[in-house]
Amino acid sequence: MDKRFLAGACALLLAGLAQAQTAGVVSLSATPTSGTGSVTPRLTWSTNPVATSCTASGGWSGTKAASGAQTLTAINANTNYTLTCTWGTGSATVNWTAPTTNTNGSALTNLARYKVLYGPASNNFTRYVAVDDPTRTSAVVNSLAPGTWYFSVRAVNSSGVESVNSNVASRAVTGATAARTVSVTVTSGLRTVATNVWDYYTRTDGVLARRAVVGQIALGRPCLSTFRVSTSHYEVDRSYVTLTSTPQSTRLVVKCEVP
Repeated sequence: MDKRFLAGACALLLAGLAQAQTAGVVSLSATPTSGTGSVTPRLTWSTNPVATSCTASGGWSGTKAASGAQTLTAINANTNYTLTCTWGTGSATVNWTAPTTNTNGSALTNLARYKVLYGPASNNFTRYVAVDDPTRTSAVVNSLAPGTWYFSVRAVNSSGVESVNSNVASRAVTGATAARTVSVTVTSGLRTVATNVWDYYTRTDGVLARRAVVGQIALGRPCLSTFRVSTSHYEVDRSYVTLTSTPQSTRLVVKCEVP
């Protein structure tokens, strides 16, 4: 039997995409959820139903299993941990126009079947669906993971000779997603060891220095390790301070130490 198929034998069109299912539930917990100075969190998570894929962000990263546990590196500041998971697959309905002639222009009389090719790139068709009925001009491709998929069609004659690929069509598959975030709180451990509260200024050499006493604070109040003036004066929350004069700086500092 000759091999005279029309180049690009099938004109390909791509119809709608159906998403398979709704998002499930992500469970994520941290132990401990708070601490002083330094915390080494252990995260435990699961998905219901079992997710297709999960990705970590925030204080951790990378692809994660649908369930598991992981001890992370120690942290010394408040940190959020997020796990985003995806469920389900999609399907695409592929439609084409049947060829009617061979490449030499003669009538095509021995069309036997079709092959619907598909894959993750327009030049990488890694899978196919066989359509054994030559009168059909559509097929549904199922179990498509999230991502962009590319499709092409070949006609096959009764001798098993295949045409060249049709034009290429594509469709994006988006799975249903859900996310969960947990927070781990770390306090500095610093506490006030003096009652005088100071404002501050910036010296000509760029160093921060205390300016004047502007209020009073009780001993043992927590201090913020993220902002320091001189060697031992750290920022405190204004709500703890009884002001005796108007500060000239936006932050207030007091002498703090770790008990």
